[in-house]
Amino acid sequence: MNLNRVIFILAVFFCVSMQAQKFETHAVKEGETLESIAKKYQVTPYAILKLNPEVKNGVKAHTIVVIPVSDKQTPTQPGVNQNIEYTTTETTNFIEHKAKRKETLYSISKEYNVSVDDIKRYNKELYSRQLKKNEIIKIPVYATSATGNTIPSVKEGLVPHIVAPKEGPWRVAYEHGITVDSLKAINPTMQEVLKEGDTLWVPFVAGNEKKPVEVDAYNYYTVLPKEGFYRLKVKLGVTQEEIEALNPKVKTDGLKAGMVLKLPKNKTGALTVNNGQLIEKFSLLDSINYAEKSTLAIILPFKLDELNFEDIESNKEKLKKDRLLSVSLDFYTGALMAIDSVKKLGLSLDVNVFDSGANETKVSQLASSGKLANADAIVGPILPSTFNRVSSAVRSQNTPIFAPFSNKGLDMYSNVYQTLPPDDLLRQKMIDFIAVNGFNKNVIIIADAKNSAIKSKLQALVPGAKTITPINDKFIRLDEINPFLSSEKENWVIVETNSIPLLTNITGVVNSAQTEAYKITLLTTLKGDAYDSDNISNMHLSKLHFHFPTIDKLADVNTSFSKKFEAKYGTTPNRYATRGFDLTMDVILRLAYNKNLDYVSAKVSETEYVENKFDYKKATTGGYINKALYIVQYDNLQIKEAKNDANLNSNILGSTSN
Repeated sequence: MNLNRVIFILAVFFCVSMQAQKFETHAVKEGETLESIAKKYQVTPYAILKLNPEVKNGVKAHTIVVIPVSDKQTPTQPGVNQNIEYTTTETTNFIEHKAKRKETLYSISKEYNVSVDDIKRYNKELYSRQLKKNEIIKIPVYATSATGNTIPSVKEGLVPHIVAPKEGPWRVAYEHGITVDSLKAINPTMQEVLKEGDTLWVPFVAGNEKKPVEVDAYNYYTVLPKEGFYRLKVKLGVTQEEIEALNPKVKTDGLKAGMVLKLPKNKTGALTVNNGQLIEKFSLLDSINYAEKSTLAIILPFKLDELNFEDIESNKEKLKKDRLLSVSLDFYTGALMAIDSVKKLGLSLDVNVFDSGANETKVSQLASSGKLANADAIVGPILPSTFNRVSSAVRSQNTPIFAPFSNKGLDMYSNVYQTLPPDDLLRQKMIDFIAVNGFNKNVIIIADAKNSAIKSKLQALVPGAKTITPINDKFIRLDEINPFLSSEKENWVIVETNSIPLLTNITGVVNSAQTEAYKITLLTTLKGDAYDSDNISNMHLSKLHFHFPTIDKLADVNTSFSKKFEAKYGTTPNRYATRGFDLTMDVILRLAYNKNLDYVSAKVSETEYVENKFDYKKATTGGYINKALYIVQYDNLQIKEAKNDANLNSNILGSTSN
């Protein structure tokens, strides 16, 4: 779509959304009361309280409140003649704007209600050249004046705020001195999860226009009724001094219900983080709607037409050779365990199971048959090509469809849920882990030519890191690594390769270099399939406490699920069966909470089951991506969650996350 057309639609969108209810912002002066402010703007005190619940116990000087303005009443400022035509003057207040692809000065001027000449005036380089993509320019925020008086001229006291990457509504509310409820009232169509580049209307706060964005450096928390410093210390592990240091307003006004607090990144207590906000951990099991029935469709390649039910031995042989069929059956056994479990809870559930077969023809027939029309959600098919065929067929009904095993090759329609985190997210989370936990380690990087980009990124992250380049991308020697080892610090050797011969060589050499004097930990930012080779010694990986990111973690064989599975099927569940249980259970419980899974994804934070966890976020390309994963390590031939430094450096972490 043409960008100018997009901006025009946005402009119309905001005009429509602001028409029904207009707003003014008011800076409270000494001696003013809620009643006097309401009288000044010719509204009721209740109308102000509705937008500013934090002032129910009285307004404080120098704070900002949002004032609703009736369509029939033009807001007035005492001493200002409403018939005077105001002219713009010099300003020292600016908004920074990052130019998008195909954006023009004209479209930007319309967005911010300033002239093209005004933009050029404060960005003089634009007199002689065109605007560049991603260029950051200054947008003047004027105050109009007459007879010595000033009133805001941008959207009735509001200014546009462009949402930064990973920025949540709680941070926006905090930075502009209002509650999240007030922010929602000003922006009635605002989503729970903001998108980079979204425009929100906010009160103008002097100094914010030049404030650097530090989205990842802090978490945000909304104060509950009757919550004081002691309760917050117990709940979050944060002291009054820490709160006041990051929130100067608290020192003068005290804690108030609805107030948004900025908190250190490492102070989360027993709460969980969802889109930058600290919230109570959410349990789907505690929020089930037992009254409503859900319908689930499961589509897997059972290839029933290829099986001979009169010849069991031939079927066993086929299972040994047909990897896809074997995985499907394992997944299905786990799914059946989940279905049995929720029915015992008393949930009303219909499950329809379909065979996607071995080719797209059968899937196409199923997609066009109408048999999926009543499904509230679909799990499967497994292969990206067949999955895309079904997801395309049901997207007009916006039926949620979950891809069990693919994180590549999916058409990300709005109804698609990619349940496997993408490789770049796995890699980035491991980089964050290294940034937080590796700053006091002796880091050595070994990477082949195919991984030169990640090597450069790691070198930038850890400037003092040593590097070893494998000879012909095939091997390293012990005398190359020994000079780099430290006896005073723990040695972190980060390996970036998916070559089986090279990986076999590296793990053997690094294991030989480890002695009582030199403690070595082996890490990688992405564990490829080369690690599954029989040539790679698990004993070496265990001795080196190998760390890597993963979508799942190995559960204890003594879990309730494992025992029930073994009792039913006579064997312990493998990772595919466990994933079948975890994914199916999660989808059913989400439907039991609310059949609008878009709403559920925005409302519910991370959920965790036996070996897998799920936290779906809207993808920029459409659909949802699961962003929940683990950092694990080998420990005595077992794989366990890695220990994360409790005293993490939030500034380092904030600077590395994308």
